[in-house]
Amino acid sequence: MTTGSETKSLVLAVDLGGTHVRIAAVDSGGHIRKQCKLRLENKAPEYVVQLVALEAQKLAADMGLAWEVCGVGIAAMLRGQTVAVAPNLQWQEEEFGQKLERQLGIPTFLFNDLSAAAWGEFSLGAARGFRDSLTVFVGSGVGSALIHQRQLVQGARGVAGELGHVKLGGDYTALCGCGQTGCLEAYVGGSNLKKRMAEQGLEGGATELEAVAQQGNLVAQKLHDFVCRQLGLAIANAVTLLNPEVLVLGGGVLLHCPGIFQGIEEGVHQHAAAVALEALVIRKASLGDDAGLLGAALLAIG
Repeated sequence: MTTGSETKSLVLAVDLGGTHVRIAAVDSGGHIRKQCKLRLENKAPEYVVQLVALEAQKLAADMGLAWEVCGVGIAAMLRGQTVAVAPNLQWQEEEFGQKLERQLGIPTFLFNDLSAAAWGEFSLGAARGFRDSLTVFVGSGVGSALIHQRQLVQGARGVAGELGHVKLGGDYTALCGCGQTGCLEAYVGGSNLKKRMAEQGLEGGATELEAVAQQGNLVAQKLHDFVCRQLGLAIANAVTLLNPEVLVLGGGVLLHCPGIFQGIEEGVHQHAAAVALEALVIRKASLGDDAGLLGAALLAIG
């Protein structure tokens, strides 16, 4: 979403993942004016702070403008400006927000990546026009975020919406990147799904799993059905508990695996409470990779 429209206020938006960081200039209307994507050659917090600050300085100089505020979306459980745990970055109790703010010299706000993406979809994408939305992304991991009465729900400690870390129970005891065992993400998140596939002699990731399952491979079919069933049940329970108007489904796994997307839809309609389904609309996320950047920028503006 890029435009040459006049900037009303310039926001530095950062989307920090486990392997790459995207940095963009976003105006208050939700338009990305310019952006860059960099590979993280080093995941040390100090390195990331310096990298973001340097590229932000270059971006501002190229545009002849100064930053007013910074919004960062990061795949992590947050405690205010502190990263409590970021599995893909291997950070724990890291005061990243404070360090980046000191380096940039402007107000800097951290948001969970799914909270940022959900706010982007709510403001400009698939959930626009609704008051209550539940957004679930299945990519490398599994995450969700709830918006109630046009307000982002963050919870008492800021970790509301961690759907990927609800437990499967029973004999599901695989270790998750969060440090606990039996998490939904440990079995159906894209990165961990590759491990589950390899354990059963299957190659590739979610897209390969779906293709081989459709070709009749019984091992692949069983695992594919497991993924659909567990995601469908978890999301159905969330719909029952939260009663959103719209359920937005996105992330690389869901957008590239129509069979899993359909399996989740069927699971939601089968298991969610009937009354919660009466007014529920299910939509695909529409902003692609820009959702997190735009949401982080708009949340930082406040």
